[in-house]
Amino acid sequence: MSHSLRQVSLAAAILAASMGAHAQNAQPQQLERIEITGSAIKRSIADEGALPISVIKADELRQSGVTSVEQIIDLLASSQSSSTGSNSIGSSTGGAAYANLRGLGTNKTLVLLNGRRMTAFAFGATAVDLNSIPFAVIDRVEVLRDGASAVYGTDAIGGVINFITKTSYRGGQIVLEATRPQEDGGKREGGSVTIGFGDLDKDRINFWASYDQRRQQRVRALDRDFARTGIIPSRGVSGSSGTTFPGNFTQGNFGGNPTAPGCQPPLSLVSPTNAANCIFDFSSTIDIIPDTKQDTLAGRFTFKLSDDHQFSLEGNQTVNDNISRVAPDPVTGITMQPSNPFFPSTYPGINLTQPISVGWRMVPAGPRTNGAHAEAQRVVADLSGVLAGWDYRVGALYSRSTARDAAVDGYVNAPFVRAQVAAGNLNPFGEATPAQLAIIQQAKRAGVFANALGTTKSVDARVSKEIFDLPGGRAAIAVAGEFRKEFYKNDTNDAVVLAIPSAGRSPNHVGGKRDVKALGVELLLPVHKMVEVQLALRTDDYSDAGRTTNPKIGLRFQPMKELAFRGSYNTGFRAPALDDLYAPKSVTFTAGAKNDPVLCDANGNPIVALGGIGSRDCRQQPQVQNGGDANLRPEKSKTFTLGAVFEPTKALTVAVDYWNIKLRDQIDVLPVDTLLANSTRYADRIVRCNQVPVAEQANLQRCSGLWVNGPAIAYLITHNENIGRIKTDGLDLSAAYSQSLGGWGNLSLAYEGTYVHKYEYQTSPEDKFKSRLAYYNDASVIFRWKHNVSAAWAMNNWGARLSVRHQSGYRDQNDATTVVGGPSFYGNVDSYTLVDLSGTYKFNKATSLTLGVKNLFDTDPPFSNQSTRSQRGFDPRYSDPLGRAFFVRAAYGF
Repeated sequence: MSHSLRQVSLAAAILAASMGAHAQNAQPQQLERIEITGSAIKRSIADEGALPISVIKADELRQSGVTSVEQIIDLLASSQSSSTGSNSIGSSTGGAAYANLRGLGTNKTLVLLNGRRMTAFAFGATAVDLNSIPFAVIDRVEVLRDGASAVYGTDAIGGVINFITKTSYRGGQIVLEATRPQEDGGKREGGSVTIGFGDLDKDRINFWASYDQRRQQRVRALDRDFARTGIIPSRGVSGSSGTTFPGNFTQGNFGGNPTAPGCQPPLSLVSPTNAANCIFDFSSTIDIIPDTKQDTLAGRFTFKLSDDHQFSLEGNQTVNDNISRVAPDPVTGITMQPSNPFFPSTYPGINLTQPISVGWRMVPAGPRTNGAHAEAQRVVADLSGVLAGWDYRVGALYSRSTARDAAVDGYVNAPFVRAQVAAGNLNPFGEATPAQLAIIQQAKRAGVFANALGTTKSVDARVSKEIFDLPGGRAAIAVAGEFRKEFYKNDTNDAVVLAIPSAGRSPNHVGGKRDVKALGVELLLPVHKMVEVQLALRTDDYSDAGRTTNPKIGLRFQPMKELAFRGSYNTGFRAPALDDLYAPKSVTFTAGAKNDPVLCDANGNPIVALGGIGSRDCRQQPQVQNGGDANLRPEKSKTFTLGAVFEPTKALTVAVDYWNIKLRDQIDVLPVDTLLANSTRYADRIVRCNQVPVAEQANLQRCSGLWVNGPAIAYLITHNENIGRIKTDGLDLSAAYSQSLGGWGNLSLAYEGTYVHKYEYQTSPEDKFKSRLAYYNDASVIFRWKHNVSAAWAMNNWGARLSVRHQSGYRDQNDATTVVGGPSFYGNVDSYTLVDLSGTYKFNKATSLTLGVKNLFDTDPPFSNQSTRSQRGFDPRYSDPLGRAFFVRAAYGF
């Protein structure tokens, strides 16, 4: 089968169509035998296998303005990723970004570097942080889209993404990049230097090293019209907080704000549901893109021991810093006695004999600023070659991830503030005097919340060989084995955590470890000149999850030169990650407002007879207790694919692949919406203040001060558990066409897309299936369509590229607790399409200049009323808030 047929991959479908534009200058070359992702058997790169593999050439992406590994993943139509770096805003993610093929979860996409594993990010410890991958030295990315791999590990249920760096390099290159958005904020800049020397064939050695630094400037919500407020009356949206500045007070179900209805705009506004109260527009005070900085050092030394044996030592280190800002610190549970000099004694209707409870936003302290610092190191020693007719490869790996999350500014010691108000030293109802500002500065608390560590140590070996003749060619076998040790630890700074309850952390000191042994065998059987069969079997033995054996079969049928059919079937097994098992029990806040199912009625009003208090129980953010569960069962899956590749002419290639995945015993948390909607069934997971020891209640928002031992929700228990099954299927489509324009160069057109036919899931093994396909359900959505279209032109040293990225619309969250106008304001999120344009002039192979525009038509993210993220008015997980941006990339080779 022709080379172009095998290469109908994501490389051609997204951006590498321009490679075809240079085909007129290509010279014939001997095809090399290499190891392709999804198989341990070396074969010619012109061979078409039975597995749907996509290959992305990194240089083409860089010339299109891609500046990070996270952006590469965004271009995969098969990716349904919602775990972006902006998730660090308002949560303790440590700034990590993850891949999520098929929407099955970040923990079910196996991410490799040069065919070997990496340590999961220290916080979370379930998936690899994309920021730990050295972007500057990536040569290509290979994506295996058919699910679990019997070669690398049967935990690859969603697929395998293999980032492959340069194997050898000679010379040097300096690269400078800059991106400038049309609007304020969001500047990106970076640069790298790579040097290498030594010819493996002549000198028997090659060494290269690379240093890369990248920076991203923050974007504030106020910098973009679509994000500048969470209070949007025209859409019925009130993404706000009842803890405001000046503060609101309650006295049972009586209460208000002494400054209402004036309040203190623009941050503090009169409540649309209660004119006596003020609300705080927290969305206007946050970042929508954080400040980030990344430094990467990578290198590789290769020594050719002989013509048949080669040793290499590779290593890389990445250092990532992430600074994110959210609204000023809310302090609740403040008790004020009638004797207090700031008691609002003139407020109409107040009882002058009873204390009040106050919620106060610490605006004078400034926005809460989080700083996350993460480091990743990885060293691999590899020996490969040919011995007695066998291709072999053995190696040893050490990979390490460390992270810390800290309060940098804006956080206050809540117990200290409560005491100062009670003593009459702070006034929560008015502007702070210089003396009060000094006390607020004294109340500020900074420090490290938590430190986390994860390590992976492994040794592996694989051998392969052609063993006998079959009608279609030579049969081959591969045998592979691996032993690895995984370790995980997470510790908090308890004094800092207890002093800052708004940070949503709890004291913890947890850890875990495991050993894993694996043995696999693979057979490649060309049983006929038109039929090739791939068989694989892998056994994994986990010290804490037991043993599993999983098969895989692949089949390719090529009845004619222009047409090939392919298919595969495999089972998968994913043991619970160490964090799934041992994650600390930590109390934090949900992002969206909810109603207490017992103390509030269907309209969000308090049921006074049962002890409900509107400002405490209705349309407020509840707290949840997250954590691991040592009794989790492994996740298991079945996947099959069927596809066809058609090449009617050398200029046109079309491919379609159907995929079907069934997963059981999914490890996740019970969604808060499901828990509250079934409060009787899940009554044991709704912990109320009067069920919690008094000593613990002081650190829980609804249990402190006058609310101690009350009926309010202290927290909801949402620990990891096996919540049920997932069933999903769909189509991957791609096409590539190249046409010579004679003296005007070459034109190439390409299409790559994924259509999801079904995505159904359970929230418990006993529940009926629900769908989130084109429907925002339980905090996320699965897009029915994602596709990319590109047109590339090349002539001599000139090149230009136009690309279009598209994702379909969906039914919005439409949550009654945040869409104040009710069903009349419910709606859909529009489809989202971005157009990028770039041009490149190549002075020589290593020196070039690229100019381009990202988001050519300055398309804003579509409106969404979602309340899952701190950013409001749009969904930052599924869109780019940067806007139109101009970029330049200059590369100089020497």
